[in-house]
Amino acid sequence: MNKILLIYAAVIFIGGVILFTYAQLQKDKEVEEPETNKWMRILSIVVIALAAMCLLISRMAA
Repeated sequence: MNKILLIYAAVIFIGGVILFTYAQLQKDKEVEEPETNKWMRILSIVVIALAAMCLLISRMAA
């Protein structure tokens, strides 16, 4: 179970970083909905926090 949580944490973390990077790159461009980029950045931070929790749970269970 610990290895599965570590894999989940890695995949979730990579997805969060990609989403955050995409939102930052789109922020500089002129878009129709600037509010969307703000929410994408917030969502990516929440996803990265979820990955950190998975990592901590997998370490505590070991």
